[in-house]
Amino acid sequence: MLLLGTCNPSGERAQYNGLYYTADELAALVRGNTLRGVPVKTEHTGNEIGRVVSGFLDASGALQCVMELDESTVEGAIASGFVRDGVAADLSLGYSVDVQHTDDRLKAGAKKMLEISIVRRGAREGCHILAFEADNAAVVYTERAADRRDGTWDCFEL
Repeated sequence: MLLLGTCNPSGERAQYNGLYYTADELAALVRGNTLRGVPVKTEHTGNEIGRVVSGFLDASGALQCVMELDESTVEGAIASGFVRDGVAADLSLGYSVDVQHTDDRLKAGAKKMLEISIVRRGAREGCHILAFEADNAAVVYTERAADRRDGTWDCFEL
């Protein structure tokens, strides 16, 4: 199964000193093709269920990723079903940040991408799976049904 989704909103300004990615750091990830091959997991745990195929920035500067899930594994098949059914339709980045303590201040340093997770509820606003391809048909999520108790998405097949 192939997935397309927003895995990080547009980056913070260059002067930002924190744990989130800056716009420049996101651009460097894409420019350096660093995302290719990053493991895909579910809820930041367990075995990898796939890999990132490519990444790019959209017009707003948000980080988009194309991921391929391995449905030949039990974990990958279950996660694919959760995506198809809209049970897990958000994305979340897993990365480490070097934090340095200098002059009584903390400074966020280099960030290292560890994995991208398919999750039920992402921590960052707007980080959703936008579309997936399964059984040679593309499915695009159109809107989140906020009033539904199960949190599923409305979708249509192309």
